Amino acid sequence: MLQKPAQSSSARIVFAGAVGNIIEFYDFTIYAVLAVYFVVHFFPTSDPVAGLLASYAALAIGMVMRPVGGVLFGLIGDKLNSRVALQLSVVMIAVPTLVIGLLPNYEQIGIWAPILLITLRMVQGLSLGGEYSASIIYIVEHAPPGRRAFWGSFSPMGAFGGFVLGTAVCIVVAQILGPEQMTSWGWRIPFIASALLTLAGIVVRMSLAVEKKASGPKRSRSLLIVAFRDHWRDMVKIMLFNTASAVTTFVGFAYAPTWMFFEAEVSRQHGLAVSMYGLLAASLFTLVGGFLGDRFGCLRVSMAGLSILVLGSWAAFLGMGTAETELQVMGMSILALGQGLFVGSMCAYMVALVPPGVRMTVVSVGYSVAAGIVGGLAPLTTEYLYSRLDYEMAPAIVVITAAAISLASILLLAGWPYRDPKLVTAAEA
Repeated sequence: MLQKPAQSSSARIVFAGAVGNIIEFYDFTIYAVLAVYFVVHFFPTSDPVAGLLASYAALAIGMVMRPVGGVLFGLIGDKLNSRVALQLSVVMIAVPTLVIGLLPNYEQIGIWAPILLITLRMVQGLSLGGEYSASIIYIVEHAPPGRRAFWGSFSPMGAFGGFVLGTAVCIVVAQILGPEQMTSWGWRIPFIASALLTLAGIVVRMSLAVEKKASGPKRSRSLLIVAFRDHWRDMVKIMLFNTASAVTTFVGFAYAPTWMFFEAEVSRQHGLAVSMYGLLAASLFTLVGGFLGDRFGCLRVSMAGLSILVLGSWAAFLGMGTAETELQVMGMSILALGQGLFVGSMCAYMVALVPPGVRMTVVSVGYSVAAGIVGGLAPLTTEYLYSRLDYEMAPAIVVITAAAISLASILLLAGWPYRDPKLVTAAEA
């Protein structure tokens, strides 16, 4: 049975659940932002576009491993408990990040440089497959009734916080060192600095209360059979519903600074600053989404966020593609509002959709396919459309398509009148 936390431990529960997402998306952000430096040191080529595509491909390979990690950590969470999954995932996320910061480059060890980089990204991808889902489930199951969506929204807020922190660290380091030193060795600093986040994550998660595992199949093989045989529809729903959030995060915020550098002809630091504003706004709107989800229903608020993305993304990228800071900020605000309302309210719905015993496996696999495969390939797809096929509004096309898929999926699969399912915790099962 889940131990009922004392009221004074509420902040610790929320932070313990969210800290891994801070680390996870800190890592993703610094890699995405510093992709141009990996072209120089790990993927040298005479074609700069090909080099950039190779760098983003290394990012995508790690993300594609997320479904495998979803299965692995789903089994750990359902067979043991989410606390164990949370403790293991935070180590597997952050240690490879530190190693990347110390990794020799192509000139020093040749082909082993990109091979080791890709291997480290794959290890991270495994851990990412369970981190986000485990944190959401842990927080929502420990939240008081009537506040589960709001509590759950702190998990994606932590993800946006990791984006902001990663972006801020890259900006500060680049400003202090300058272009030459940043290209030479300064790009390593944000990766090495992750050790501080790792220590904080390990300490806070070791302090979590031990909980009894949820009831479910006794063997891993049986658990997988039950999850994929009886709950594959829930996996598909979670995957389709979260397509928009994955693509908007990776394209609208992480890829946008690179696109603005070429399209709007602004400095990379300016593009990062605009993106950081958007992430800050999204983190606040995420809490709003969770707050509204508790009062009006998570699905209804999620559909409102998706509608904003479908109807507003074209105008958002039009504004970001100009040299006018005000229009860029307005564009980011549109993306932040739609994304925040959606993810802030969707977290609690995903947890309630699946019964305990197989909950972590089903949620992890469904979400990881959306985030890892669809979201992880989104920057690579967008870069190809923009650079190779010369579609200036490629980011808008990709985001609108993803949001339309998610909105249509909810309309068709969630069922009128779009009421949220009742959450059954592991203690109640």
